[in-house]
Amino acid sequence: MEKENNPNKPHIVFLGEAGFPRGLAAIQRMILMARALVHAGCATRVVCRKGVWARGAQDDFPLMGTYKEIDYIYTSKSIYKPRSFFKRNMEKLGGVYKEFVYLNSLKKQGKLDVGFLSTLSSFHLIRYRLISWIIGFPIVLNFVELASSMKQRDSISKKINDYIYDNLFLRLVDGAFPISEKLMEYYINISPNKPCLKLPILCDFEKFQHHPQNKNGTEFLYCGAASYFELVDFVIEAFDHLNISRNDVFLKLILGGKEGQISKIVDRIALARNKDRINLVTNVPHDQIPSLYAKASALLIPLRPSVQDAARFPHKIGEYLASGRPMITTAFGEITHYDFIDGENALIAEDYEKESYAKKMQFILSDPEMSASIGINGRQMGLENFDYTQHGSRMLRLLGNFTPKINDNITTSKKAKVAHSKNNK
Repeated sequence: MEKENNPNKPHIVFLGEAGFPRGLAAIQRMILMARALVHAGCATRVVCRKGVWARGAQDDFPLMGTYKEIDYIYTSKSIYKPRSFFKRNMEKLGGVYKEFVYLNSLKKQGKLDVGFLSTLSSFHLIRYRLISWIIGFPIVLNFVELASSMKQRDSISKKINDYIYDNLFLRLVDGAFPISEKLMEYYINISPNKPCLKLPILCDFEKFQHHPQNKNGTEFLYCGAASYFELVDFVIEAFDHLNISRNDVFLKLILGGKEGQISKIVDRIALARNKDRINLVTNVPHDQIPSLYAKASALLIPLRPSVQDAARFPHKIGEYLASGRPMITTAFGEITHYDFIDGENALIAEDYEKESYAKKMQFILSDPEMSASIGINGRQMGLENFDYTQHGSRMLRLLGNFTPKINDNITTSKKAKVAHSKNNK
């Protein structure tokens, strides 16, 4: 797996997510965090305890390997999810046991300095906490959602889980990287003596370059999860409010989700005034997303005046900006904490009203040249704030609270940069 066996490098191990390296927002964030740390001089590794893919849904890849300089391993027997209930649960148990054995082996080899955890499960948070105490490594949380504020998590079991997670178990981790101001405030309040650092959305801006644009017609594009039905409904309503006088204006919905969730969206489209102008595409592989964004005339991401949307910072905002196409959003949540300027680098409705949002969409139809300029400015603003290569050293400064190896690495890197600078003079 590793071409270089350097025990002096900080070794960061990512835990909690499954599906690496093919998943969408959660996996893409994990990849970019790991690449940011690699860029800062760390060795990184992802450990998946179970297979999640349906056979035929993904190209086959080995249980152990390297992806974009990130080592990974599946401790389950397969990257695929078994169809049999019995086999599925036996593989889960085996994967959990082998995960513990593997982490213990990494620690003995000096290849586990910090565990980076992503999960909304109280059970798995406490499980990884116990593993870290037994083996002896700190746990830092990738804190991206306030679980108890998420409307779609409405079952009794999830409500119980989320209450315990947000109010009790969240205190157990050694530190956190909150994605938003709201989550920063929440974590500081619940764990005032533990280190935390706001880590915003991350994006690989190079990945979104050099894709051809569509110069024929106008296409508004919304990409997201079908479980966010309220937002999809909002976008459809706003599209129905447009004054459309041409035949080449469309709304494209790129949605991922379960069959029942998609069916609900299909039924909603059937009720739309402009239903014949709405195109639904489902479960698009992430590697196809950049070209779809580039072909859009505007990218839609309305944020609600809710605790949930104040706490989260959608991953696709970074990708929208990277595409260089104009983004239409609302003035809530993290949008208000960065240099987003309406009419300059984004189109921002002041309130969460369909009529207000439709006015911003109408601007795309009325002034395509200015809209294109807004998209270009948005990309530059995003590059300055959310490019993953800028955040590895910031992450290391927080992780340095947990191991002297990281602080030594930072010092060595600074000395190397100074020496390189002197040699170039």
